[in-house]
Amino acid sequence: MTQHAELARRAVASGTLGAIATGVRPAAAVGTATLLQGGNAFDSAVAAALAETVLLPSKCGLAGDVVALHLGPGADRPASLLSIGRAPARLYQAAAAGGWARSVTGPLSVGVPGAPAGYAALAARGRLGLAALAQPAIDLARRGFSWSSVNHRLVAESLDVLTAWQPEGTRYSPSSGPIPPGSRVRLPGLADVLAEFARRGAELFTGALGERICTYVAGHGGVLEMADLRPVPPLETDAGYALIEGTEVWATPAPTYGPALLEALAAGSAPEAVRAALTGLRAPTGRPPALVDGTSTIAAADAEGNLVVLVHSNSFPRYGSGLVVPGLDLVLSNRAGRGFTFIPDHPNAPHPGSRPPTTLHAWGARDTTGSWVLGATPGGEQQVPWNAQVLQRLLRPTPDFTPAALGAALASPRWEFAAGGDLSREGAQLAEFGARSAHTIVRREADGTLVAAADPRQDAAAVAL
Repeated sequence: MTQHAELARRAVASGTLGAIATGVRPAAAVGTATLLQGGNAFDSAVAAALAETVLLPSKCGLAGDVVALHLGPGADRPASLLSIGRAPARLYQAAAAGGWARSVTGPLSVGVPGAPAGYAALAARGRLGLAALAQPAIDLARRGFSWSSVNHRLVAESLDVLTAWQPEGTRYSPSSGPIPPGSRVRLPGLADVLAEFARRGAELFTGALGERICTYVAGHGGVLEMADLRPVPPLETDAGYALIEGTEVWATPAPTYGPALLEALAAGSAPEAVRAALTGLRAPTGRPPALVDGTSTIAAADAEGNLVVLVHSNSFPRYGSGLVVPGLDLVLSNRAGRGFTFIPDHPNAPHPGSRPPTTLHAWGARDTTGSWVLGATPGGEQQVPWNAQVLQRLLRPTPDFTPAALGAALASPRWEFAAGGDLSREGAQLAEFGARSAHTIVRREADGTLVAAADPRQDAAAVAL
């Protein structure tokens, strides 16, 4: 058996009670345990997501954003949930005073967290409640977990920005030196934040925690204020829709990059089609970065007919703004610095309360048998290219969402846009399996069989019961 075939086989799991795919293996265990404790797909996804905020602190967290696509029993189309933080009220004024220079990281890149409201809204569709869903993450943070090689690498790639704003070091980048892979890491401050989230939900940052964040940001020259941290309900709408060669495909709507994915698929998914679909969406930040690790994804399904794919992010490349609140182990995202256009009076300028566009998006499809599949990947500007390639494999030459087809699509070679605008292909400019895609996919077949699939490239995992 070839390496690609073996990885394709291992990427997929099938069952009848439930299925989950996560960006890191221990989170899949948390999601599976939640299903066995009587939770549904929403419970499983949220519990796994909160665990990932501990296990993958550079990628996702309670100061980041949440985007989701979900489907209930008997629904004929998926719905989207967008919980994307808004611009602080004084950011536009601060940008003008600074000559509209873009702050990609640092205090002026910090946006309003959308994640607490997003996680809470998804948990409300479950049965177990926030306290139960947060407890595994709290235990991981208090008792400690094994520091992964991925975490070690991402700190090394982020050390300049972490050191710039915290020369004294952080829990993730101690002044004594890098944390060796396999070390036991405890995050007591983050455990306290998660415990407070279990009690307060979307109101997490309206009290003392919010005051600590605002004080820290202001001390570095930022403009985040307590009034900015009042929770805003997530934007919940129908997903965008396209008929791609006879197959129904949905994606999260603007301000996510979901519409660009549908446009690329309709045009054939070739690199030129993907590039054209992305034209005009990017804020003028230059070429897309080569290293994109500020996001993770989770997909879950249950025997009742619920499916959900969740994308949560600190923005990118990783460790968000680079600010980590002392005593809280909380990474502040840089969605505002990355997403807005820093040009006066531009429609996408950081007007008070406005939401920036985001590369985050999730997709879903239904074949002629009535079987559903939902999925997503992290990857910054590479998300549309990588999602388009996976869906192209599943849709052409004829639609095929079987477990074998899902595995083959995930193990197939990737291309991505390089920093210079050219293409980098696995096995050529990139090492084989060298792309940093990390798809998580979940499927419900017409007969009730549940399938989870996880990209074999990094630490993603798929489990089914």
